[in-house]
Amino acid sequence: MTTTLTDAWARVRAALDTHAPSTARTVRTSAAIDDIAEAQSVMRQTFPEAVREQLLLFDGAEPDPVTGVLLPPLYIPVGLQRMQMLWQRKRSTSPIPAGGEADDAAVAGEPCRGFHPLLVPIGDDTTGDLLVVDNRPGELHGSVLTWSRDDGLFGTPTWRSVTEMWTDVASALETGSTQGTADDGDPHLTRNGCAAVFTADGILEWEF
Repeated sequence: MTTTLTDAWARVRAALDTHAPSTARTVRTSAAIDDIAEAQSVMRQTFPEAVREQLLLFDGAEPDPVTGVLLPPLYIPVGLQRMQMLWQRKRSTSPIPAGGEADDAAVAGEPCRGFHPLLVPIGDDTTGDLLVVDNRPGELHGSVLTWSRDDGLFGTPTWRSVTEMWTDVASALETGSTQGTADDGDPHLTRNGCAAVFTADGILEWEF
């Protein structure tokens, strides 16, 4: 049976509500369709379907580096407003032309020293590094990669899709442990090697 993004997110919310209510409270309500359309206009692209679907499920999380880190290891999901701000900020300092003409950066999954205009920020670690969805054409279109402020985009995608990312996170949350307690279970490690840990204060942390 194919897992949908809606299914994966429902699992994430259920686990957060049960084990990390403080983190669950940082999740915002859904974005408005008109606001998504405006953001696509500002960023001069049509978002991958999964990005639009995620925004209709929730508009990111509050930018709290303690309680809002839903994505491993240290990323806060960004909403529309911050997505546009990050895109504009990274583009303003990028050596890649606004039209994305650079031959070595035109295909999804290819290395990219600067910030390509068809990268969509979806996670922010607040230090300059991002999780991005690759909106460039190609077999890896829609994949999720790490963009480094120092190195740009290199290496293989962490997840092949936004749905795969949240499914991976859901499995980690469902097998996570409570901080300070003995747990002989076998936690699910995310694709980037993180295990979910819940604090006594109801906060999700990632152990890596």
